[in-house]
Amino acid sequence: MNQNKLDPEHLIARDINSYLEIIFQLSKKNSGARCYRGQSNIAWKLKPSVMRDLRSGAENQILSELLVEAPNEFGSDKSMFDKLVRAQHYSLPTRLLDVTLNPLVALYFACEGNENRKNSGQVQIFDFTKTRVKFADSDTISIICNLSRLSDLERTKIKEEYNKHKKQTPWTDKELNTFRNTEEIQRLMQFVKAEKSYFLDKVKPVDLFRYFFVYPSKNNKRVIAQSGAFIAAGLLEYNAPENSAGIKLKTITIPAESKIDVIKQLDTLNINSRTMFPEIESTSNYIKKKWSL
Repeated sequence: MNQNKLDPEHLIARDINSYLEIIFQLSKKNSGARCYRGQSNIAWKLKPSVMRDLRSGAENQILSELLVEAPNEFGSDKSMFDKLVRAQHYSLPTRLLDVTLNPLVALYFACEGNENRKNSGQVQIFDFTKTRVKFADSDTISIICNLSRLSDLERTKIKEEYNKHKKQTPWTDKELNTFRNTEEIQRLMQFVKAEKSYFLDKVKPVDLFRYFFVYPSKNNKRVIAQSGAFIAAGLLEYNAPENSAGIKLKTITIPAESKIDVIKQLDTLNINSRTMFPEIESTSNYIKKKWSL
């Protein structure tokens, strides 16, 4: 563990004890919110599911198809954020990046899965400044989530318009009005107003290019079981979140040879597929595996 103290950029945990020792050592000074994300293959890039392995133009199409095919499933969801959380629960790729408030849950996801048992895993630790912390009913989050209703071309045009002015600090009133009155932003505002009739067309351009931590509503069994939360990032593509002024990011590596033992240790703490996925099918599979020869 002395090595971890001396070299915080290369943190390694081989069991639960060494992992928690690292967690407890990390300073939380000036952090508005800390969250964790476990990935079972250290080679995987930090990307939300909608940015992986989908054809061009897929995002708004797949969401529209799901909402049409299963309207009753989304009937209680008042915001696009809530719809995206539920869609992700049903394995539809979305622009939300799921994280957890529980470091042991993140450790579980860094080690689970036989298909990546030979690869080292990782737990990424995000510390967000207070100004980047939002709740599910935030106007900013409504804007970011409704970007999923736009086409790829419309989102590209918004980026191009933003890039014309982004070096100008602060933006002039004329530049703000020009940006807000573009056809693509006006269409985005229509989607936002559909869920928030009081909303004014006062979108802040820079908010579309920032990372935000979002506390979700606790109306989803899996979110509750996993102490879930989300990162929303507008039109950013997660190329270098560690360089964002609003985030501090650290990574703990879990060596491949340690994964099986860590999973067994977590099971003794009742962190396993049965508790992480509270649906009856997951519980059934856990019980079956537990009693298999």
